[in-house]
Amino acid sequence: MNTYTVLMLGPRGSGKTVFLASMYNQLCTQGEGGFFLELESVEKSKQLHDIYTQIAFEEKWPLGTRRSEVSEWTFTCRVQTKDLPIYPACKFTYLDYAGGLLTDQTDEDDPKFDEQVKKADALLGLLDGQRLCALMQNEKLGQKWAVNELPRILSIMQKTGKPIHFIISKWDIVEKKYTLEQIRDCLLKEIPHFKNLVFNYNKAGKPIRLIPVSAVGKDFVTMKPDGSMEKNLNILPQPFQVEIPLACILPDLIQADCKEAIDKMREELNSPIEVKANLKWWEQVGQVVGGGLKAAQDILPILGDLFLPRKYTALQDVVLKMVEFASEYAEAPAKQKQEAADKRSEELSKEREELFKKVEDEETAFKYALNCFLSVQNDLIRNFPESDLKLP
Repeated sequence: MNTYTVLMLGPRGSGKTVFLASMYNQLCTQGEGGFFLELESVEKSKQLHDIYTQIAFEEKWPLGTRRSEVSEWTFTCRVQTKDLPIYPACKFTYLDYAGGLLTDQTDEDDPKFDEQVKKADALLGLLDGQRLCALMQNEKLGQKWAVNELPRILSIMQKTGKPIHFIISKWDIVEKKYTLEQIRDCLLKEIPHFKNLVFNYNKAGKPIRLIPVSAVGKDFVTMKPDGSMEKNLNILPQPFQVEIPLACILPDLIQADCKEAIDKMREELNSPIEVKANLKWWEQVGQVVGGGLKAAQDILPILGDLFLPRKYTALQDVVLKMVEFASEYAEAPAKQKQEAADKRSEELSKEREELFKKVEDEETAFKYALNCFLSVQNDLIRNFPESDLKLP
């Protein structure tokens, strides 16, 4: 079964544990998203459910991961069909390192951590919404975070070249004052290290996102003058977009693999051609292999047979549509991007209905799950176009 390793990075107190418990609570049963997550043991499942119960009903917030601990969770993504049989689609190994391990001063290296960073398929970086608000208001809490804590995490991220999702926590607090566009512009303007990472990823054609989430939703917490978060225990949490970071991992990983496939093809063929950036992705490959390619479907056999990883063989038609949309969306003028995303939403919905009917084993479940992930990703693009980090 295809397994993807996800590494969560974030300073102490940013909300990593709360986010994880909220994500699992949201995805432990199959809903409109079309899939659900199952942990490898009842004990692990109970642990996260207990943390979420503490979030919802107790005044105190859960304790974070201790410095000596590595929180590791293996989720199996499953699909339940119309007649109720359940099929596995893929697995996610989720690693959460203690924030103190990343930001505290220490003279000791951690070879195991360095190895996990290298092996990760995707990186999640949790940006504390409270610290972001403080940065926007030129307060010391935010400035210290921007100068001291965040650059350390960015320096780790730049070593991998894997898809990166920056998750803005506590969006229920942030959105009362700022838009995602304002937050994005502040990060790019005030934190040179952040801008450098985005620039390098844009140049390499690798996915990098900014995703707003709330583990508890609107009106559940109030930020007090001293910076503490007071719960409103008279209502239940209503998590917002906590499923999106995990769902975007596989589509972004495929996009990155396709980009690497094109680069590898160019290298293998010793092509001296300077590929123009404004060409569609299949036209770029056409320049490399010679003869030109007039349509996206012309390139898929080349990618599939020569360079695309075997784990995507059964997904060739889905990969074709996915990368073709990504190419056209990137090239579309700003006014047409929303129309493109709306059209893509309708297409994915129709495809999803047909794929759901065909789920009968791991392979068809995987293909259907990818469609579900793409739908979630497309909703993010429609609702928050600024989430796709691009420099002007």
